[in-house]
Amino acid sequence: MIFKKRPFSILVFFMFFSFNVCSLFASSFQNGDFETGDFTGWSGDLISSGTVDPNTDTHFNLIHTPDPSQGWVAIVENDDTDWMASLLQDFTLDTLNGPGWTMDISFEIWWEPTDASSDTLSVTLSDIGYTDTVDLLSGVSTTDLINGIWVTQDITAFAQNWGGQDVELLFTISDGDYVTPDSFSIDNISFNQHAPSPVPVPASVIVLGSGIAGLVITRRKKSN
Repeated sequence: MIFKKRPFSILVFFMFFSFNVCSLFASSFQNGDFETGDFTGWSGDLISSGTVDPNTDTHFNLIHTPDPSQGWVAIVENDDTDWMASLLQDFTLDTLNGPGWTMDISFEIWWEPTDASSDTLSVTLSDIGYTDTVDLLSGVSTTDLINGIWVTQDITAFAQNWGGQDVELLFTISDGDYVTPDSFSIDNISFNQHAPSPVPVPASVIVLGSGIAGLVITRRKKSN
Protein backbone atom coordinates (compact mmCIF):
# COMPACT_ATOMS: atom_id res chain seq x y z
CA MET A 1 0.00 0.00 0.00
CA ILE A 2 2.70 2.50 0.94
CA PHE A 3 4.88 1.70 -2.07
CA LYS A 4 1.96 2.60 -4.34
CA LYS A 5 1.39 5.86 -2.54
CA ARG A 6 4.45 7.96 -3.25
CA PRO A 7 7.06 5.77 -4.98
CA PHE A 8 9.55 8.57 -5.63
CA SER A 9 9.47 9.74 -2.02
CA ILE A 10 9.94 6.19 -0.83
CA LEU A 11 12.98 5.84 -3.11
CA VAL A 12 14.49 9.04 -1.73
CA PHE A 13 13.81 7.83 1.81
CA PHE A 14 15.67 4.57 1.37
CA MET A 15 18.47 6.22 -0.59
CA PHE A 16 18.96 8.51 2.38
CA PHE A 17 19.22 5.62 4.79
CA SER A 18 21.49 3.67 2.46
CA PHE A 19 24.03 6.48 2.53
CA ASN A 20 23.56 7.41 6.17
CA VAL A 21 26.92 7.14 7.92
CA CYS A 22 27.02 6.91 11.69
CA SER A 23 29.75 8.31 13.87
CA LEU A 24 32.98 6.34 13.95
CA PHE A 25 32.84 6.77 17.72
CA ALA A 26 29.23 5.86 18.46
CA SER A 27 28.50 5.42 22.16
CA SER A 28 26.59 2.66 23.88
CA PHE A 29 22.79 2.78 23.78
CA GLN A 30 21.48 5.59 25.96
CA ASN A 31 18.33 7.30 27.20
CA GLY A 32 15.99 4.42 26.45
CA ASP A 33 13.54 5.62 29.10
CA PHE A 34 13.79 9.32 28.12
CA GLU A 35 14.27 10.23 31.76
CA THR A 36 16.68 12.96 30.71
CA GLY A 37 13.51 14.85 29.77
CA ASP A 38 14.79 15.26 26.22
CA PHE A 39 15.90 13.23 23.18
CA THR A 40 19.56 12.90 24.15
CA GLY A 41 21.15 10.20 21.98
CA TRP A 42 18.28 10.14 19.49
CA SER A 43 17.83 11.51 15.95
CA GLY A 44 14.70 12.18 13.94
CA ASP A 45 14.05 11.63 10.26
CA LEU A 46 11.26 13.05 8.08
CA ILE A 47 10.33 12.04 4.56
CA SER A 48 10.42 15.63 3.30
CA SER A 49 13.56 16.97 4.93
CA GLY A 50 15.70 14.08 6.16
CA THR A 51 17.53 14.27 9.48
CA VAL A 52 16.07 16.61 12.11
CA ASP A 53 16.68 17.31 15.77
CA PRO A 54 13.81 15.68 17.68
CA ASN A 55 14.35 18.17 20.50
CA THR A 56 13.22 21.05 18.29
CA ASP A 57 11.01 19.48 15.60
CA THR A 58 7.26 19.45 16.29
CA HIS A 59 6.82 15.85 15.06
CA PHE A 60 8.60 14.66 18.22
CA ASN A 61 7.39 15.32 21.73
CA LEU A 62 7.87 14.17 25.31
CA ILE A 63 5.16 14.01 27.94
CA HIS A 64 5.61 13.42 31.64
CA THR A 65 3.18 10.94 33.17
CA PRO A 66 2.31 10.60 36.86
CA ASP A 67 3.19 6.89 36.67
CA PRO A 68 6.69 6.53 38.17
CA SER A 69 7.30 3.39 36.08
CA GLN A 70 6.93 5.49 32.93
CA GLY A 71 7.90 9.06 33.74
CA TRP A 72 8.81 10.67 30.44
CA VAL A 73 7.29 9.08 27.32
CA ALA A 74 8.30 9.86 23.73
CA ILE A 75 5.65 10.50 21.08
CA VAL A 76 6.23 10.57 17.31
CA GLU A 77 3.54 11.98 15.01
CA ASN A 78 3.22 12.37 11.24
CA ASP A 79 1.22 14.81 9.12
CA ASP A 80 0.16 15.28 5.50
CA THR A 81 3.60 16.58 4.46
CA ASP A 82 5.76 14.32 6.55
CA TRP A 83 3.61 11.22 6.30
CA MET A 84 6.63 9.08 7.20
CA ALA A 85 8.51 9.95 10.38
CA SER A 86 11.22 8.05 12.24
CA LEU A 87 12.93 8.13 15.60
CA LEU A 88 16.31 6.40 15.57
CA GLN A 89 19.53 5.89 17.45
CA ASP A 90 22.92 4.75 16.14
CA PHE A 91 25.04 3.18 18.86
CA THR A 92 27.60 0.49 19.60
CA LEU A 93 25.90 -2.74 20.59
CA ASP A 94 27.34 -4.37 23.71
CA THR A 95 29.16 -7.65 23.19
CA LEU A 96 27.77 -10.72 24.89
CA ASN A 97 29.31 -11.25 28.32
CA GLY A 98 30.46 -14.76 27.54
CA PRO A 99 29.60 -18.16 26.07
CA GLY A 100 25.99 -19.13 26.60
CA TRP A 101 24.85 -15.61 27.42
CA THR A 102 21.73 -14.30 25.67
CA MET A 103 20.46 -10.83 24.85
CA ASP A 104 17.00 -9.40 24.34
CA ILE A 105 15.48 -5.98 23.76
CA SER A 106 12.36 -4.83 25.55
CA PHE A 107 10.22 -1.73 25.14
CA GLU A 108 6.73 -0.41 25.78
CA ILE A 109 4.86 0.87 22.72
CA TRP A 110 1.42 2.25 21.82
CA TRP A 111 0.16 2.93 18.29
CA GLU A 112 -2.61 5.36 17.27
CA PRO A 113 -3.31 4.97 13.54
CA THR A 114 -6.26 6.55 11.76
CA ASP A 115 -6.64 3.29 9.81
CA ALA A 116 -4.73 0.25 11.08
CA SER A 117 -5.29 -1.60 7.80
CA SER A 118 -3.50 1.10 5.77
CA ASP A 119 -1.12 2.85 8.16
CA THR A 120 2.04 1.08 9.30
CA LEU A 121 4.37 1.01 12.27
CA SER A 122 7.75 -0.70 12.15
CA VAL A 123 10.53 -1.25 14.66
CA THR A 124 13.82 -2.67 13.43
CA LEU A 125 17.37 -3.30 14.62
CA SER A 126 20.00 -3.32 11.86
CA ASP A 127 23.69 -3.18 11.28
CA ILE A 128 24.77 0.13 9.78
CA GLY A 129 25.11 -1.42 6.32
CA TYR A 130 21.51 -2.73 6.49
CA THR A 131 22.60 -6.26 5.60
CA ASP A 132 21.06 -7.80 8.72
CA THR A 133 17.74 -6.48 9.97
CA VAL A 134 15.64 -7.83 12.85
CA ASP A 135 11.89 -7.12 12.82
CA LEU A 136 11.22 -6.27 16.46
CA LEU A 137 7.44 -6.37 16.01
CA SER A 138 7.46 -9.91 14.66
CA GLY A 139 4.58 -11.82 16.24
CA VAL A 140 3.03 -8.69 17.79
CA SER A 141 -0.61 -8.17 16.80
CA THR A 142 -2.14 -4.91 15.62
CA THR A 143 -4.63 -5.09 18.49
CA ASP A 144 -1.84 -5.31 21.05
CA LEU A 145 -0.02 -2.36 19.49
CA ILE A 146 -3.15 -0.22 19.63
CA ASN A 147 -3.89 -1.22 23.23
CA GLY A 148 -0.26 -0.73 24.23
CA ILE A 149 2.12 -3.61 24.91
CA TRP A 150 5.43 -4.56 26.43
CA VAL A 151 7.51 -6.17 23.69
CA THR A 152 10.46 -8.45 24.38
CA GLN A 153 12.40 -9.95 21.48
CA ASP A 154 15.40 -12.26 21.60
CA ILE A 155 18.33 -10.76 19.66
CA THR A 156 21.05 -13.19 20.71
CA ALA A 157 21.91 -14.22 17.14
CA PHE A 158 22.13 -10.56 16.10
CA ALA A 159 24.37 -9.76 19.08
CA GLN A 160 26.65 -12.69 18.25
CA ASN A 161 27.22 -11.16 14.80
CA TRP A 162 27.25 -7.46 15.65
CA GLY A 163 28.25 -7.11 19.30
CA GLY A 164 30.91 -4.43 19.63
CA GLN A 165 29.88 -2.84 16.32
CA ASP A 166 27.69 0.13 15.40
CA VAL A 167 24.03 -0.66 14.82
CA GLU A 168 20.78 1.27 14.42
CA LEU A 169 17.48 1.03 16.27
CA LEU A 170 14.71 2.52 14.11
CA PHE A 171 11.05 3.31 14.89
CA THR A 172 9.04 4.39 11.82
CA ILE A 173 5.42 5.45 11.37
CA SER A 174 3.84 5.73 7.91
CA ASP A 175 0.47 7.01 6.73
CA GLY A 176 -1.33 4.95 4.11
CA ASP A 177 -4.89 6.28 4.12
CA TYR A 178 -4.15 9.99 3.48
CA VAL A 179 -5.63 10.87 6.87
CA THR A 180 -3.28 12.24 9.53
CA PRO A 181 -2.04 12.56 12.17
CA ASP A 182 -1.01 9.05 13.14
CA SER A 183 1.25 8.60 16.13
CA PHE A 184 3.03 6.16 18.41
CA SER A 185 4.40 6.41 21.93
CA ILE A 186 7.52 4.61 23.11
CA ASP A 187 9.16 4.16 26.50
CA ASN A 188 11.44 1.97 28.63
CA ILE A 189 13.66 0.67 25.84
CA SER A 190 16.44 -1.55 27.17
CA PHE A 191 18.94 -4.16 26.02
CA ASN A 192 19.24 -6.97 28.54
CA GLN A 193 21.78 -9.77 28.92
CA HIS A 194 21.07 -13.06 30.69
CA ALA A 195 23.59 -15.53 32.06
CA PRO A 196 23.33 -19.15 30.94
CA SER A 197 21.26 -21.40 33.17
CA PRO A 198 23.26 -23.78 35.39
CA VAL A 199 23.61 -27.21 33.80
CA PRO A 200 21.38 -29.59 35.77
CA VAL A 201 23.09 -32.66 37.22
CA PRO A 202 21.57 -35.82 35.68
CA ALA A 203 19.59 -37.99 38.11
CA SER A 204 21.83 -40.94 37.29
CA VAL A 205 24.88 -39.03 38.54
CA ILE A 206 23.08 -38.13 41.77
CA VAL A 207 22.14 -41.77 42.33
CA LEU A 208 25.70 -42.88 41.58
CA GLY A 209 27.09 -40.30 43.98
CA SER A 210 24.71 -41.44 46.70
CA GLY A 211 25.76 -45.05 46.12
CA ILE A 212 29.44 -44.23 46.39
CA ALA A 213 28.85 -42.24 49.56
CA GLY A 214 26.97 -45.20 51.01
CA LEU A 215 29.84 -47.58 50.25
CA VAL A 216 32.34 -45.24 51.88
CA ILE A 217 30.25 -45.05 55.05
CA THR A 218 29.83 -48.84 55.13
CA ARG A 219 33.57 -49.43 54.72
CA ARG A 220 34.35 -47.00 57.53
CA LYS A 221 31.91 -48.73 59.87
CA LYS A 222 33.44 -52.12 59.10
CA SER A 223 36.96 -50.77 59.65
CA ASN A 224 35.91 -49.47 63.02
